[in-house]
Amino acid sequence: MEHERKRFSFRQLLVTLGLLCVLLALIWLEISVFISGPAIHYDDKIAAQKDTILKQHQTIKQLDRHVFAYVIYSGANQENYYWFNESGELLTWRALNKIDQERALNIAKNSYQMEECQIAIGYGYENPVYRIENNEFELYLDIDSCKQVFFRKKVEGTK
Repeated sequence: MEHERKRFSFRQLLVTLGLLCVLLALIWLEISVFISGPAIHYDDKIAAQKDTILKQHQTIKQLDRHVFAYVIYSGANQENYYWFNESGELLTWRALNKIDQERALNIAKNSYQMEECQIAIGYGYENPVYRIENNEFELYLDIDSCKQVFFRKKVEGTK
C-alpha cells in the first residue's frame, strides 16, 4: 500500500507564518509589560521624588541617591549640604566648610590601611557619613565625629 504524498499548500504556509507572528507578538507583549513596565514605573518614581525635592529647594542643582538602611537623596547649594528622605522631607544639613573629606581619607588610610579610595557623601543609619571605598573595603565614617558607622570587606571579584 502506497502512501499519498501531500502537496505543498501555500495556504498552510500562510497560516503557519501567521501563527508564528501571533506567538512572537505575545512574547514581545509579555516582555514589555512584565519586564519593562515595572522598571519604567521605578524610574518614574525616582524622577518624581527628585523633582519634588528640587522644586522645594531650588538652589540645589543636582541630587545624589544613596541606599543603605533606607533611601536618601542628598545635594548641595553654595553654602550647605542637605539630606532628604524619599518624601522630600529635610533630614539634616551641614555647612560645606565643615565637611572635611581629607580628614576622612586620612583615617581610612591610616586606621584601615585603605589605599586608592573613592569618597562620597551619603547617609548611614541615623547620620550623614563619608562613604569611602576601594576594591577591597567599604567604610562609612560619621561626618561629624569620623567614627566608624559601617565597615565591610567586599566579596572578591566585585566592586
